Amino acid sequence: MKRSKTQNRSSHFRRVGLAATVALAVFTGTPRLQASDHVDSPTVAQDRGSDIADVYAFLDPNDNSQVVLIASTQGFIVSGEHFGMVIFDHNIRYRFEIENTGDAKPDLFLDVNYTPGLGRLTTQTATIRLRDRQGNEKLNFTAPTTVSNQRPQPAPAPQPVVTTDPSSGARFFGGNGDDPFFLDDTGANRLVASSLAHPGNPDKSLLGFRRGRDTYAGFNTMITAVRVPAALLRGANSLLGFNFVTQRRMNQVIAEGAVTGQGQYVNVDRQGNPGVVNFLISAPLKNEYNGATTQDDVAGRFVFDLIQNLRNFDTDAAHISAILDVIQRKGDILRLDLRVPNFGPQGGNNPGGGFGHMGGRRLVDDVVDATFTLFNNGNLLTDFVDANEKPFRNHFPFIADPTQPFPPGQEADDHTRQ
Repeated sequence: MKRSKTQNRSSHFRRVGLAATVALAVFTGTPRLQASDHVDSPTVAQDRGSDIADVYAFLDPNDNSQVVLIASTQGFIVSGEHFGMVIFDHNIRYRFEIENTGDAKPDLFLDVNYTPGLGRLTTQTATIRLRDRQGNEKLNFTAPTTVSNQRPQPAPAPQPVVTTDPSSGARFFGGNGDDPFFLDDTGANRLVASSLAHPGNPDKSLLGFRRGRDTYAGFNTMITAVRVPAALLRGANSLLGFNFVTQRRMNQVIAEGAVTGQGQYVNVDRQGNPGVVNFLISAPLKNEYNGATTQDDVAGRFVFDLIQNLRNFDTDAAHISAILDVIQRKGDILRLDLRVPNFGPQGGNNPGGGFGHMGGRRLVDDVVDATFTLFNNGNLLTDFVDANEKPFRNHFPFIADPTQPFPPGQEADDHTRQ
């Protein structure tokens, strides 16, 4: 029998409440803050290539011996600009920092660098390298990106080109995709503004306002996705931590309109537990936070600002402590326990996996509701956006196809929800 919308909504609320309860039951690592990271600081607002949108880490539901890492960057790509905007910045190092010892210090680095891109119907070449802290190389291979075109609907988008490294079995995809994140960003931003205007007494009705809209529907983003054997990542135990950074060389040189970098790499943006910068870091500190490290988190560099902004949400002491356990005391790091199974369609959807169960972050996890529910002391607070507009793939790279343009002269719903 088909369930009514009311029944589905009620079931969804119970799942979110359960996830939040599980998160609070394990103060040492489960209450992960997960939300959007799009345009989270003044610097990345002016530096689209380095702007991290979201980061995901989960076991491949088709083979739990493989870890899937997905980073989306350069959000809000419109389909009519595929030729000009679907280009990875060759001056950026896209880096997954992997921690497997529990000390918040990266033990492995999975780096992806791209050759210069021209847009239109040309590919870029990605170099994928996994090295440990001492520089010992665990994998190194190259792969082409997937081109995007502007063929109008109903023509399908180009299918993702997946490259498999013959030595390690690692897989790679780089290219344009539907933005996998779902959130009523306007409602979230208004709630944050209310918490600043009325500290300790925010207007919580602003989140979603009874009818949510997915701000990211209809927009595309740049996807860097790698599937790596878990055996190459694990340390002495089964717990892995992930932090994604976009880095530029310290000195940027402009000559004849072209930009090149010199010197050491430095962070422009970072994300472990998304939403920290957007929701919990004050505006004057956002650039500084993105340029810092997970070890700075452990040292308490931003702890007083985080506490104050959580108090602005009227979060109680117990929940503040639980949140700080995750985003400060052990570093702002996304945690994945390799013993937690992941299975089901769209990258995994089993109730015992993913968010709230030390199963990393999957594409389908409604992390926004659980985040604001934690801010709200375990009482449900929802944006009324429960899923991505497009279903995800069941196999790597799992993300949905990018939205294609509409035929010239045709007026149609472009799916954007502003």
